[in-house]
Amino acid sequence: MFRKLLCISVFVVITSRGFSQAFTYYPFNSVFSIASNPNQPVWADFRFQMNSYFSSLSTEISPMVNVIKHDKARFYVGAGLKANFLNYLNDDPKNRNPLEGYFMNLGVRVSPFSKMPQFQGIFELSPYANKKFDLGVFRANLGIGYVFMKRKK
Repeated sequence: MFRKLLCISVFVVITSRGFSQAFTYYPFNSVFSIASNPNQPVWADFRFQMNSYFSSLSTEISPMVNVIKHDKARFYVGAGLKANFLNYLNDDPKNRNPLEGYFMNLGVRVSPFSKMPQFQGIFELSPYANKKFDLGVFRANLGIGYVFMKRKK
């Protein structure tokens, strides 16, 4: 458990100094997201499953595109891959493929407080299918986020 928290902490610190512009937490799904600036027309999102064993740590990587932009809301779409890079450590050679499945996102990021637009509420609908396309689930994500941006003076 300590190694997992240490790895996540180091990753968060490094990415926040590098390219990261937003953090989001989806409490009902236990998913933590680090994204490039979601206020830009095109942005990237990296998600990490938080309530899993270290051997089954799943990661989602997705480019997103803002399609409708208002003062307080941004509607976006995206598609991506769900992977478990720890599969490389698996003893069974058949299960060493890191790809677990594919998903799409259709969501909205809302800034409800005009004095603090960096705080956002996020809602997404996200169909997911495993890599063989024989199983799937229609996911809904509800979360809170913080976008690092300069305040207007």
